[in-house]
Amino acid sequence: MNIIKEYILPALVFILIAAIIIFGLQFMDQTTWAVGVRETAANTPPEIGSAPATFVEFLTSLAISTVRMTLLIGLPFAITSTILKRTQRP
Repeated sequence: MNIIKEYILPALVFILIAAIIIFGLQFMDQTTWAVGVRETAANTPPEIGSAPATFVEFLTSLAISTVRMTLLIGLPFAITSTILKRTQRP
């Protein structure tokens, strides 16, 4: 009985929720709103800036990108790691 409670029931719940989300998105994909969003996206050019002209600009943009990725990936990792360390039993 523990196997059903601990493994099979949570897996079935996750599968059910995923199926509901997938079916909901399928219905939403057929609305006029979705068609309008697709047409707008197809007609909007991508916003890509110009390439760095000098080596210093290249290094600056590389440094800024590195800092952004470190914050976007490292900060959630640090928070999650700290929470897991504090909640684990010694």
